Amino acid sequence: MMSLRGGLVVALSALGLVACAPEVVRRPTQMTSVAEQAKDTIEIGETVPVSVGPGYRRVIRRGSLWTRIGRSVEGEVFKPVDGVFTVEGAQIHEAYLVLDGDRLVGFYLPVERAFAPVGDGKEIRLSIRRRPP
Repeated sequence: MMSLRGGLVVALSALGLVACAPEVVRRPTQMTSVAEQAKDTIEIGETVPVSVGPGYRRVIRRGSLWTRIGRSVEGEVFKPVDGVFTVEGAQIHEAYLVLDGDRLVGFYLPVERAFAPVGDGKEIRLSIRRRPP
């Protein structure tokens, strides 16, 4: 049987692990949806690793398809065609790409209605091929 002290150590250790995971930096934003006929699709030409915060990386896969669903002040918003893309911090968030031309500026978090900038501050250009609607 675990002693009270041992239980306290386990509980504090678990709390410490949770406290280590930083929140995804985000700010409220508004997305304006595009008309159905304007929903063009892009295909990613090269696999690109991206960071959304310290220690958390995601990969935007070569060949993945993304449909433009709207625009925010930060850029054009693209949702994955098949599947769900997520970013992670203390929690996991569904995320859409936000592009300014071919430059990835961050992610739109639809549940939070927020924008999360790319985490490492580096400019990330995507190799994309546009497909008409």
